[in-house]
Amino acid sequence: MSLDNLTIAKRYSKALFELAEQHDQLDGLQSELNELRKVFQTVPNLGSMLSDALLSYDKKRSIVEQLEKDASPLVKNFIQMTFDYGRVNNIVGIINEFDNLVDEKHQIVRANLTTAVEITDDQKQQIADGFAKKIGVKKVVVDSKVDDSIIGGAVLESHGLIYDGSISTQINQIKQQLLS
Repeated sequence: MSLDNLTIAKRYSKALFELAEQHDQLDGLQSELNELRKVFQTVPNLGSMLSDALLSYDKKRSIVEQLEKDASPLVKNFIQMTFDYGRVNNIVGIINEFDNLVDEKHQIVRANLTTAVEITDDQKQQIADGFAKKIGVKKVVVDSKVDDSIIGGAVLESHGLIYDGSISTQINQIKQQLLS
C-alpha cells in the first residue's frame, strides 16, 4: 500500500521538526529548507527528473550533490533520504508541512486578505493584530491582494475560514432579503 502525498509530507516534516528542535536548529533549518523549496519551484520538474527511470543514476547523483552543496548535515541527510526512498517529488510538500509545524509552535497564523483598494502596511498590520487578538494567537501573517469586484470592505481567509466584510457580500445579502 502506498502512502498519499500529505501523509508522506506530514511524517517527514514531523521527523525534521523534532530533530531541529532537539538540536536547537529550528530557525536555521527553516531558512535552509525555504531556499531548497525555491530551487524546486524555480525548476518545477526537478523532482520528476530525479525520479525518472530514463535518467542515469550518475546524472541524478550529480544533481543531488549540487542540491546538497553547502547544506547543513541535517538538510544533506534529508535530501539524500528523500532521494534514496524515491520521495524527491515530495520535498516541497514536506517543507510546506514543516513550515506549518513551525508556525504552530510559534502561534503564527497565515491569512489571505482581499481588499477593493490597496491598503497601507499600517492598515494591514492593524487587521493582522486585530485578527490575532480575536483568534488568540501571537501573530498573523497577512498576504494581501486587491480585487475591485468586492467593491469595498475586506475579506480575510485563514485555515478554511472566511471572514467576509465586503460590500459585494452585503449587497448580495440585501438582494436575498428583498427576494424572500
